Amino acid sequence: YVIKTVKFKEKIPISKHLIELKNRFLFVAAVVAFFFGVCFYFFEILRLWLQDPLPKQFIDLTFITPTEPFFTAMKVSLMGSIFISMPLILYHIWFFIAPGLKVKEKKLTAMFVGFGTLFFLCGGIFCYFLVLPLGLKFLLVYGSKWWRMQVTIGFYFSFVVKLVLAFAFAFQTPLLMVLMTKFGVVNTVKMRMYRKWAFLGCFGVAAILTPPDVITQLLLAGPLYLLYEFGVVVSTFFEDPKNR
Repeated sequence: YVIKTVKFKEKIPISKHLIELKNRFLFVAAVVAFFFGVCFYFFEILRLWLQDPLPKQFIDLTFITPTEPFFTAMKVSLMGSIFISMPLILYHIWFFIAPGLKVKEKKLTAMFVGFGTLFFLCGGIFCYFLVLPLGLKFLLVYGSKWWRMQVTIGFYFSFVVKLVLAFAFAFQTPLLMVLMTKFGVVNTVKMRMYRKWAFLGCFGVAAILTPPDVITQLLLAGPLYLLYEFGVVVSTFFEDPKNR
């Protein structure tokens, strides 16, 4: 299946660009559908992998409606297929917009796409291997001192997916800061000046993105502030001296 890239230098009607966009969208949708089938077929492996952060004494999950297991498997398979297909999605986005960019803009965009993917993966890995085990252990063990815990499969898998995605997107902070600096929206002088507000803002973002418990909020707010400081340092290399 070949998709022809339209060159922006050519004088062509907008319809050709729309046809290219449609073809790329259909191709990506077909790949996502394929990986959805693969994830659904191997859902048992995926399920065990997502349940691994659970403390061993809470390994048994329950369901309260007949449709909950099936729709949970569908939701998890869909998220898994999108995650697996993300490099291909970024590839087609890049090749659609690249012909309309200058050489310098192409290099900058390619760098942001590459580092954006890397930070996205780092955020998800950080959440899965550190935040989820610590957060779940604290929440479940603390509550089990007084009550008998019953965690439904729908709640648990939604909780895991949302938390991993929250960390993955939160790790894009340095890239957003570099972009704002590059386009003159803000400069590094102001970033350093408003450090204390950024520190408070990290806790505000953590409170919105994570469940209402102190442990997971601290585990997100801490790295988020470190990423802010990292973003300030990196932004100095991309900042226009005139904007300082």
